[in-house]
Amino acid sequence: MSVGGHPRFGQLAWENFTVSAETQVLDGCCGSGQTKQFLVQYFPDVTGLDASQRLLELARKNVLSANYVEAFAESMPFPDCQFDTSTQQGCYARNVIGPIAKNISRIIPRA
Repeated sequence: MSVGGHPRFGQLAWENFTVSAETQVLDGCCGSGQTKQFLVQYFPDVTGLDASQRLLELARKNVLSANYVEAFAESMPFPDCQFDTSTQQGCYARNVIGPIAKNISRIIPRA
């Protein structure tokens, strides 16, 4: 199925998602910021999390308007339910889902 290439594929999950001025998004395992380039266009508060200082430096250069935190996804330094939703395209560890779910206040199911 063709959906318009990689950029379009990354946007599909966010279609029909309600955004408010208070919406907080966690971009887990954010890498160099490709997903955040899309997210900051629609969400007012985006935080990128990654364990790689080098990738976070690239992400800061690529997307100035996001927040960044250097940490492992398995042990995120956030209070429970700080975020409304999250992305985690680069998180492959099995023990990451629990910490991510703990830090978002609601999970938006795909239609």
